[in-house]
Amino acid sequence: MDKYIKKIKNSAAVSLWTSIGLVIMTALFFYVSNYRFYASDYTVRWLTIAGSVLAVLAVSMALLTIRRQVPQLRQNENLERKLQGYASLMANVCYSLLFVIVVLCAIIVLTNRNALLMIAIVVVMLLFLTYPNIYRIKHDLGLTDEQMTSFFGDKYIPSNEEQ
Repeated sequence: MDKYIKKIKNSAAVSLWTSIGLVIMTALFFYVSNYRFYASDYTVRWLTIAGSVLAVLAVSMALLTIRRQVPQLRQNENLERKLQGYASLMANVCYSLLFVIVVLCAIIVLTNRNALLMIAIVVVMLLFLTYPNIYRIKHDLGLTDEQMTSFFGDKYIPSNEEQ
């Protein structure tokens, strides 16, 4: 069971902090660096459109996947299957969004336009919103206080309603 909790934490942390670093480095490269890539207007236009569509599709995919999968996982009776499914869901969503951010940052650098920078920041904000902390895991999977205490020990503070 602990391997699933570690997978959830690692995938979320790696994707969140890597994406934050990439967006900051891209913004610094764009605003501070003297190096520029110049492409034709046609290429810049289509890369900007492709990046925008990719970001919108990725955000929609992430939100819809989480919205559909979490209630299905909550209804599962087997605790190990719940955790395994949730770990797989979070890893897939986080790494997919990280891939989208890498592509967006590459497009920003190659097109020499910062229009996609705000879209990349929105995708990073989605990673913040989907970041699975202890209490979000409890809520998403419908776990009890005893199960949470067995997984997280003293880090978990039970609610006063159930005591």
